[in-house]
Amino acid sequence: MSFSGGLRLTDLNDYITPGQECIKPVEVKKTGQSNGSQIKIGHSGDYYEVSKDGEETKLEAARITLNDCLACSGCVTSAEAVLITMQSHHELISVLEENRKLRSQGQGDQAKHVVVTVAPQSRASLAHKYKIPTLSVAKRMTAVLKAMGVDNVFDSAFTRDLTLVESAREFVDRYKHSNGSVGDGLSLPVLASWCPGWVCYAEKTHAEVLPWMSTTRSAQQMMGTVVKDYLAKKLSITPDQIYHVAIMMCYDKKLEASRDDFYNDIYKTRDIDCVVTTSEFDRMLSESSTSLLDAPESALDPLFKADAANGQLYSSAGSSAGGGLEYVMSYAARALFGIDVSADHIAAVGRDEAQHPLIRVKAVRNQSDHREFALLDPETQQPRLQFAAVYGFRHLQNLVRKLKSGRSVYHYVEVAACPSACSNGGGQIQPDDPSPAAKKQWVAETEHIYTATSAYQLPEHNPALKDLIYDWFGPEGLDSELAKQALHTQFHGIVAKVNPLGVSW
Repeated sequence: MSFSGGLRLTDLNDYITPGQECIKPVEVKKTGQSNGSQIKIGHSGDYYEVSKDGEETKLEAARITLNDCLACSGCVTSAEAVLITMQSHHELISVLEENRKLRSQGQGDQAKHVVVTVAPQSRASLAHKYKIPTLSVAKRMTAVLKAMGVDNVFDSAFTRDLTLVESAREFVDRYKHSNGSVGDGLSLPVLASWCPGWVCYAEKTHAEVLPWMSTTRSAQQMMGTVVKDYLAKKLSITPDQIYHVAIMMCYDKKLEASRDDFYNDIYKTRDIDCVVTTSEFDRMLSESSTSLLDAPESALDPLFKADAANGQLYSSAGSSAGGGLEYVMSYAARALFGIDVSADHIAAVGRDEAQHPLIRVKAVRNQSDHREFALLDPETQQPRLQFAAVYGFRHLQNLVRKLKSGRSVYHYVEVAACPSACSNGGGQIQPDDPSPAAKKQWVAETEHIYTATSAYQLPEHNPALKDLIYDWFGPEGLDSELAKQALHTQFHGIVAKVNPLGVSW
């Protein structure tokens, strides 16, 4: 398959407001020698090969999958502009219909066990649109999905706790290995890798930074292995008997789910079979004439972190990027220096809602999407740890330049491809008013719902998480080889012989 060099980035900004155009690729069969033919575009937009004799042959459009995607944002964030095989809400509906058919024929044992995982960022977006509390959204989504035939509805905040704990352990190990020195080896800095847009960008354009990427799985893929491995064993079924759907804030999460690293060769199944964005889920409800407002509230499945006493959903401190910066800094401060500063206090300082004598936060060039966090020594007031939050591609490009030139001083960087982090994901529900000011206000309100409507809970204080770790991995817990294999991933740099995008910045 050959892609035209016309695939170009004209105004690289972020994944939310694509300003570039992805041309329709065509498949050209090569014969090994030039025949002097040319390609022309017909009035209907179809492509034709014109021979030297003037004979025209219509070319077939090449079928692309998510694995071919360069994450250039020309089509990834436009649902109607990309061919996404087996990555839409229609596929979920098809599986549920097939299950009903099998059960009606007395073949229920062949039906898939359907699990849906919901991201907290998606709940916040739906809560914003429908003006109802996030806990009510969670209960109504559970009721609607189970009425459709879904067996379990889980909260990815549960596996985000697992991701946070393992990310913090990974950072401390790498800090000790490098003796805290940044840039001298491959240990530091640690670059968060939960954002698939950032990962794809790094793999395909800046492979030099990949050794610094955190290998801990994202919350989505952590839930993938929990469901397809741990839950499958608990249900005494094989991984391929489970159909796992993730409702996420971002189209790029479809790219993440399609990675070969998350494919089980033995059972021929992916950890996440289908990713449905927040807006796609909302559209699915509309297409089925289902109203979230009219839906009843159902009890949450056990993996939801709801407190039985007050029905409160629990979350982790920090922004919608996942809270990695705050938790890893808090954990590392205790583990490395014996300094006790909570993650929620760090988050509050980052939002200018509190002060702390040992935490200093500075917005780089007054940009809220690039902030530096420093943990200060109690005696010298000099930085012991230097972290950063970097959101949006404009700031990512500056970060990459500093990393490649050796000018970065950060020990850890929380990275998100979208400005304002994941509340602004390309799959989130958009405001009716398309103006930039209205969009900015809408995202800020969604972020506030995300951060303000759930009680904070330290991951290590989640009893269900402790039970899962030791039940799954045995007495060694997270130190076991099984845990290292199940909870981590790897990255693959791609060395291009030519620049296929013609990017200039």
